[in-house]
Amino acid sequence: MTRIVSAPMDLVIATHLGVDVKLFGLNLAMSLPYSRHVRSGSTGLELHLRGVTNDEIRQLDFQFYSALELREAKRQEQGADQTIPAPQMPSNSILEPVKANITNDVGTTYICVGGRVGGTGTDWDATWIYNPYPPSEAETLTLEFTVSGTPTCLSCVVEL
Repeated sequence: MTRIVSAPMDLVIATHLGVDVKLFGLNLAMSLPYSRHVRSGSTGLELHLRGVTNDEIRQLDFQFYSALELREAKRQEQGADQTIPAPQMPSNSILEPVKANITNDVGTTYICVGGRVGGTGTDWDATWIYNPYPPSEAETLTLEFTVSGTPTCLSCVVEL
């Protein structure tokens, strides 16, 4: 059974563009989708992050949903004009750069092989998939968080 040995007390692991990002979970037993880095049926790690609701998020959400409404109104006026670009969810630019460098006590190299940010109903959530699954001899995972590759100086140690 996994347990957090050390982490920031509030689990906020990064602040990016005025939004705090929390460690929301770590799933160690997921089946990974096929990619050029992993074979079908492989297992690995799934890292879950979440933006902490604050005034900045409320303002970004207001702007995003206002832009969606404006786009729909223009589409109604002009017909099904596909040239009107959809606004991007604000969580994309906030959460996309937040990742982790993951290591363990036996020297395994973990690679981020994919993930997703946002989506309807999960606007301020991000999930990153890392490969491989920790070997049986590993006792701890260390997650050192980054924003655009720059360390946040915050980390989390998980006992396996």
